[in-house]
Amino acid sequence: MNKQKEGFVDVLVGLQWGDEGKGKNIDELLSHGVYSGVARFQGGANAGHTIKQGSKTFIGHIIPSGCLQKDIELYIGNEVVVDTVSLIKEIRELENLGFEINSRLYISNRAKLVSYLHPFLDQADEHKRSKLGTKVGTTSRGIGPAYSDSRARSGLLVGDVLLPNFEEKIANLTEFHLNLLEMYRNKYGFEINLEKIKEAKEKWDNSIKEIKKLNICDLPFLIQAKLKEGKNILAEGAQAVMLDIDFGDYPNVTSSNTLPANVCLGLGVPHTVIRNVYGVIKAYTTKVGGGNFPARMEDVVLEKLFQDAGHEFGATTGRPRMCGWLDLFALRYAIELSGANKIFINKADICLSDKIKVVIGYVSKGKVLETFPLYLDQVTGVNTEEMPGWGNANFGINDKEKVSQELATYLNYIKRKLSNLNVSIVSVGTGPDREHSFNWDN
Repeated sequence: MNKQKEGFVDVLVGLQWGDEGKGKNIDELLSHGVYSGVARFQGGANAGHTIKQGSKTFIGHIIPSGCLQKDIELYIGNEVVVDTVSLIKEIRELENLGFEINSRLYISNRAKLVSYLHPFLDQADEHKRSKLGTKVGTTSRGIGPAYSDSRARSGLLVGDVLLPNFEEKIANLTEFHLNLLEMYRNKYGFEINLEKIKEAKEKWDNSIKEIKKLNICDLPFLIQAKLKEGKNILAEGAQAVMLDIDFGDYPNVTSSNTLPANVCLGLGVPHTVIRNVYGVIKAYTTKVGGGNFPARMEDVVLEKLFQDAGHEFGATTGRPRMCGWLDLFALRYAIELSGANKIFINKADICLSDKIKVVIGYVSKGKVLETFPLYLDQVTGVNTEEMPGWGNANFGINDKEKVSQELATYLNYIKRKLSNLNVSIVSVGTGPDREHSFNWDN
């Protein structure tokens, strides 16, 4: 009797500082019929994935990016911090676009719950940091405080909303949070807006009532059952490798582990089920928030051109992103950390300069660095290589044979520079729509 072949998990992560256009690539991978579901394994409503399908556009923060694929199941793992207000809002937006979500959305009962006071604690901590000159530039969505409570074993889990003592648990956590806010006010002058807190609580209470109606479950058990049935899952990373809490530009990082290694912990699956790791980059580099950015363009006018042409404004906050040249030194570091073996390159249609640069090395106090620095503010300069730009000649191209010679030279240059890392460029994006792309290495 033949044993049924078990399914696998593929992972897709950003290889820069986020905002690489992962939503489009997830949507593209899911359109091929290989996967039965897509799973978020970390992060929270600080992520922003923009997905387009025909005339319909959706910006997701919690809902996995497969939401526009009607037959795809959606999983929210236990390492995700769940903003229930944002989640319910997204479900309603998708319903208005004609997409039914509730029956195919499954939330781990071990996922972390973002309380209505966590965003205020986030704002209070940023207020404190701004006074000390160490501002991180968070989204103020309560992500860091929610993860902090989890690690301190004082936070709440999504599954707690179904327990009879939930009100007692939230009352205890609320008392603790209010005491913390009082400390921020007394020591750092943070203003506590009681009216806004009251409004946030009302929205949160209403969202909790709605969350109880959703599929809250033992997600590792469910996913492992799907894999045993021979079904395949795509794990969706939020943020990116360079924002990993342990290996990114600390402290200007997110509050979770963004590396594919966290898929095992974030979904409750063994490492043996992971097959491919897809990494996503842009043809240039962007960064939002605080901290040093070695690859940043020195010409502020040119940077503004890239911001406008690439719509480089945060999907969650609307903040303008710093724009820089492709940073191969950071990219090699990210590939080695993540184990990415296949790469998507997005926004290859955007080039606003006759000459472009590529960062190939970091310099610290006159010395070329061999390894990635502990802190990016240790970087005092960069080594670059220059080549011709390609203007807007490649927008919408979906045929490799029609690519301009300058862009083809650039893509071959990237492939050559990464040749010893065993990665292939599987697709190059030339616009926001799914059909705006072409295969390169396959």
